[in-house]
Amino acid sequence: MSVNAYDEVEYISRPFRQTHPDRLASMAMLFGMNPADAATARVLDIGCGEGGNLIPLALVMPNATFLGFDLAHTAVAKAQARIQQLGLTNIRVEHLDLMEFPLDAGEFDYIIAQGFYSWVPDAVRQGFLQLLTKHLSPQGIAYVSFNAYPGAMFRHAWRDGAAFHTGVLGCTDPHERVVESCNMLQLMATARSTPDTWSAIAAEMVRAVQTKGLNWVGHDDFSPFFKPFYFHQVAEAASAHGLQYLSDAVYYDMQPHNLTPQVQQILDQLAVQDVLLREQYYDFIELRPFRQILLCRAALTLKRPEHPDTLRAMHFSSPAETTKVASDGSYTVHNSLTGITVEVPGSLQRILEQLRIAWPCSIPFSAIAILEINRAKIAEALLQLYGAALLEAHAMPQSCGSGREDNPVIWPMARLEAAAGQPVTTRIHTQVQLDESSSQLVQRLDGSVSRQQLEAEGHAGRLDWLAAFGLFEPHS
Repeated sequence: MSVNAYDEVEYISRPFRQTHPDRLASMAMLFGMNPADAATARVLDIGCGEGGNLIPLALVMPNATFLGFDLAHTAVAKAQARIQQLGLTNIRVEHLDLMEFPLDAGEFDYIIAQGFYSWVPDAVRQGFLQLLTKHLSPQGIAYVSFNAYPGAMFRHAWRDGAAFHTGVLGCTDPHERVVESCNMLQLMATARSTPDTWSAIAAEMVRAVQTKGLNWVGHDDFSPFFKPFYFHQVAEAASAHGLQYLSDAVYYDMQPHNLTPQVQQILDQLAVQDVLLREQYYDFIELRPFRQILLCRAALTLKRPEHPDTLRAMHFSSPAETTKVASDGSYTVHNSLTGITVEVPGSLQRILEQLRIAWPCSIPFSAIAILEINRAKIAEALLQLYGAALLEAHAMPQSCGSGREDNPVIWPMARLEAAAGQPVTTRIHTQVQLDESSSQLVQRLDGSVSRQQLEAEGHAGRLDWLAAFGLFEPHS
């Protein structure tokens, strides 16, 4: 059995909220596509690892069909074991080389390639684009992430420094190589007695190591294959295979932030001329180091710019809470899910408050601010809040339990992960690290313990806390 780099140093496998088919569908709808219903779609995850992203999707969407594949034997074995533990029949994870992907696999409505495009040889990258050409359905959407120039230029410095350092030491053990690579980065970040621009950049990378962990950075920055691209290069490669840029995976990332009016005007003019030009210029202005984009068939006619009316068919959710009320009647609100804090007028705060009360469940457009007769005004407000990352738009309802059911049930994925001492995945495709007491409680909540008994034990507050993460099964 051949050994893959991801067998030697395991990659962190976790949910990526931005790859959720529901999220991809909502972005497609925003730009005039008619995507497949995510609840019954066919989904393909390329380089799925242990299935940390794909398996929760299969569990929360039992009527959809999922296929994942990876070259790492150990990761695939773990994914298959977890699928068996959960008793899932709508998902397969296979050990497979992309270059040998079967031609008869059929079409997929959503194809996910997270952490793939910049980290494979050129031939595999071309094979990936050919796979999209052959297997993406007519209204299908592909998620592609990649390291982007110009921002990723900085990463070459510590990557090259790490390669030189590990070469001098003669590191052959993969784990030792990762540790010493990070040691070299630490040296580069702390070498100056007086901090300057470069040390600040290197220090930011050190914080990424501390946040993401050695295994993550070991593959993302110090792996044998590391090739950033300019946005226009990826768009041109996609176009050569009959594909086009649909949008960014995250609507917030498409919005200009803190730009002067003059620069904003230039970007607006470029968008009218050619959206690809606008995106590339914006990357230069922002020095963006990483992109998450969506691709679709080039034959499709997209509606640009996006129109608020497209939101009328969607559902919305937000945990944003008011943190401050100003004397002029404006509100400062904070979205704990995105980390965004924004000042909004009272009219928008009232919409966010309605969504916060329903959180983590979503509300359909028709039920938002129902006393407001001017529905176009509500659609415009929702689009504004969406662009500010204060809410999320959904193509399908987002449903969770409240923890106040007679016999509350934590969904199976979280119970299994808690029992294994792992961070737990939520029904809304996020992840949370539980303390020991919460972990033990999560493992108990399989429906065999009544809410009354839990309250008698003093768990009422903790149940509400767990519910806010979206861990409970909806009441059947």
